[in-house]
Amino acid sequence: MTSSRGGAAGSPAAARVAVVGGSGFIGRNLRAALDAAGVRTCSFTRQRPFMQGDRVHRALLRSHTVFYVAGGVTPARAEREPRLAAQDYWNLQLLLWGLRGTAHRPLVVLASSGGTVYDPDAGAPYREDAPTRPVTAYGTMKLAQERALVSAEWAAPVILRLANVYGPGQPAGAGFGVVPHWAAAVRAGRALTLIGRARRDYVHVADVCAALLAVHRRADRLRAAPGPTTLNVGSGVPTSLDELHRHFERAAGRALDVRREPARSFDRSDVWLDVTAARREIGWRARIGLADGLTGTLAAAGAPARMPS
Repeated sequence: MTSSRGGAAGSPAAARVAVVGGSGFIGRNLRAALDAAGVRTCSFTRQRPFMQGDRVHRALLRSHTVFYVAGGVTPARAEREPRLAAQDYWNLQLLLWGLRGTAHRPLVVLASSGGTVYDPDAGAPYREDAPTRPVTAYGTMKLAQERALVSAEWAAPVILRLANVYGPGQPAGAGFGVVPHWAAAVRAGRALTLIGRARRDYVHVADVCAALLAVHRRADRLRAAPGPTTLNVGSGVPTSLDELHRHFERAAGRALDVRREPARSFDRSDVWLDVTAARREIGWRARIGLADGLTGTLAAAGAPARMPS
């Protein structure tokens, strides 16, 4: 477990915050955002697990806001190895059971999936009250996590259904999204692989962290809510792979070859999110457009990129 500096005593920034999954892509960026805001933070990772024997770490029992951004499985791997998806579910359940020992009611914020939990037949853009019907092992696990959190009466649940998160430093391993793979391809001078033709909602990791920070700043109000708070976090803009390709070309400042492949069995059809509720409830909206976001992502990957105008 690691800790970062805190704010002045008695200020909202001095409230203790825990990040479970602090070494992952979102977790690293969230820790940096919290630290920049002067928020005292403790972080848990695979190397520093939140469980100590059969109990959660005592720092978690003192935390007023717990961000759960951990995950050990991607959508593709969940289809191949459903036991890993089940393990992700049980990791959250262990945390929730452990938090029963808190003297207060912690706000638990779950990073869920706006791209996999909604019913494909409902049609995009999806609002938070749209029907849920995951058709993949990953989506099924994420919805099960949401339900476990809502059932934990000793915690105040906040569920953020994230769109396709991207940004500098995102790993390009199998199943980690199209943007890091394409950034690595640009750097290596390879053709971009276009799988299927569906439209997606891409949101920059800095915007995601801003949403998470906005939740923390409104923790007292959200904790007093009569029921769970569920919010979509995305750009609200559908982008096809062909459009994404053109954005990449503009960011790279040159033409990029493509190689097309058919959609995979676990790939969803068009998915983008209605993000009106996030603006209303936490005063948040995405601010980083794809043009600037991809320019920064390519530069961080060491790929040639145009300078933003």
